[in-house]
This record gives sequence, structure tokens and C-alpha cells, in this order.
Amino acid sequence: MKHSKTLLAAALGLLVASAMPAHAGDKKVNNYVRSSDGSVVRDGNGDCVRSTDKTTVLLEECGYKVAEKKPAMVEVVAEKKVIEHIVINDIQFAFDSAELRDVDKAKLDDVSARLQKYDGNTMTVIGYTCSIGPEAYNMKLSERRANAVADYLAAAGADRSKMTVSGMGEANPIADNGTREGRMKNRRVEVDVLEK
Repeated sequence: MKHSKTLLAAALGLLVASAMPAHAGDKKVNNYVRSSDGSVVRDGNGDCVRSTDKTTVLLEECGYKVAEKKPAMVEVVAEKKVIEHIVINDIQFAFDSAELRDVDKAKLDDVSARLQKYDGNTMTVIGYTCSIGPEAYNMKLSERRANAVADYLAAAGADRSKMTVSGMGEANPIADNGTREGRMKNRRVEVDVLEK
């Protein structure tokens, strides 16, 4: 009985060994069994041997057609040239305000007249503040100021849909924030007219 068990175990071992491909178990890379020289191990039918069916990597050398990856399309947007730069620093926004006064509206009427020759051009309208107050608050205040100017220019005939409005807060000062006069100049709006 003992000899028959040994013979049975030996026969099973030979059966399993003969069913395995040559060099199987040498190495697994991406769930493919590879021999010691790095080549993919193949079974009796010539198919590549995988250690699992869950691999997501399909090798071209095993007969799978590998789809060619196309580079991602990157849209290059050329910056448009500024054809007129208008600094509106004689609008004296009151401290912590985006409200236009009558005297400021009269000054914006002059700007509006200058813009009429650019019918159809896009524009950027950028608001700025002085450095007094929290930076995050000044960023929002500068945007409110830019929107107040853009709304007024649109009411005077400029195309609001062609305007890009933003606020830069206390960035890019044009005068000394250490003086009252300097702070008043820094509370400004700039308009750039872009080429078509």
C-alpha cells in the first residue's frame, strides 16, 4: 500500500510537471510568466502563459495589438495684442467702495467716447485697490470696482459680452501706498482694448 501511494504521488508529479510549460515559474512580470532570459514563457499551443487572467497589460509579443497612444491635443491660444491701454486712475473710489459718483461718471463718458472706434474688439477691465485692508477682501473689492466700470461702459454703448472683468486687489501699485495721494491713485481701473 505504501509503494502504491508513492507511485501515485510520483505519477501525479510527472503529470503536473509535463502540463507546465518549460521554464514556468522563473519570473512573473505584469502577470506574465517569464524565463530567466526575460522572454515570455509559452505553453504547448504557443500562447503566452499568464499567472492570472486579471492582467490589464496585453503584450504585443503575445499577439495582442497594442493601440498606439496619441498625444493629447493642446490648444494653443495666441495672446492678442493690446492696441490701447487706458488707466482710469482719476476715478477716486471712496475707501471701501465700488460706487461711481457723478464726477466719476463724467470721466467714464470720456473713456466711452475713446472706445467707440473699437466696436467689436474684446476688452479686459481690471480693478485695483490700495493696500489698506485684508488682501482677500481687497481682491473682491477690486473686482466690484471693475464690474462697476464695465457696467457703466456697457450702458454707454460698449458690448458687455466682449469684456473680461477681473480684480487684482492691491497688486501692481502705480504709486506709493504710504501716502494718501498714492493710495488714491492705486484705487483704479485699467482697460485694455485687444486686437480683433
